[in-house]
Amino acid sequence: MIIIGERINGTRKRIKEAIEKKDKEFIKKEIKKQIECGANYVDLNAGIGKGKEREKEDIKWLVECLYEVGELPVCIDSSDPDVIDFGLSLIKTSDKMINSINGEKEKIEKLLPVIKKYPESKIICLTMDEKGIPFDYKKRIEIAEKLIELLNDIGINNENIFIDCLVEPISVNHENGLIFLRALKEIKKFNVKTTCGLSNVSFGLPCRKLINKYFLALCIYEGLDSAIVDPTIPDIREAICISEMLIGKDEFCMNYISCIRENLF
Repeated sequence: MIIIGERINGTRKRIKEAIEKKDKEFIKKEIKKQIECGANYVDLNAGIGKGKEREKEDIKWLVECLYEVGELPVCIDSSDPDVIDFGLSLIKTSDKMINSINGEKEKIEKLLPVIKKYPESKIICLTMDEKGIPFDYKKRIEIAEKLIELLNDIGINNENIFIDCLVEPISVNHENGLIFLRALKEIKKFNVKTTCGLSNVSFGLPCRKLINKYFLALCIYEGLDSAIVDPTIPDIREAICISEMLIGKDEFCMNYISCIRENLF
């Protein structure tokens, strides 16, 4: 399971405050904590609602904070293709991730040239278009197919394509979890990677960590390769470790035994 640490996001109150105050030590602590808990990528989102130029300034500062911790794999997260392009230009390592492209024509036209500049990057693809997120999981598959074809045409290999079939809250529609799982199962047939913003499933409900934990286990069973999560939550680490063991991805249960010995959850 590829873990994309979600904590450095300007929409979170404490992170927004740290960005505005340029509290470097706090951000570095947040980065270290996620890496120590198993994050493979650190998602950096500098969107605090103050315009493109400010977002560029802040993403540069976040990257600087990260490199004071170490040359770690980064996921540049922005709704603005120009910010993504600028952020990627700051990354020293070839192992980087773009979050994200979707099926909207305008977004495709602006972001594909950026992606083409960084063909070694991993790309998160959201199964939505101008009409939003389709209720029908089959429509989400159609959008994914289109994005896979477009990315293949500019030289992006399937192993670097991460399809996000978009988890929606079950508090809004009790079938939303099932819709995502059906889409996930179908996407696995296209020989690409999959990911999701896991915690969306529990939005608006009490005991969210409990819901997230069990939903993650179901997703791993259906073949989820990656998740945008908070790796510092023990329940998340537990769900990943035990689920992967139960579906045969932990030979001789060695990873599970190691986690128990090291008291990792």
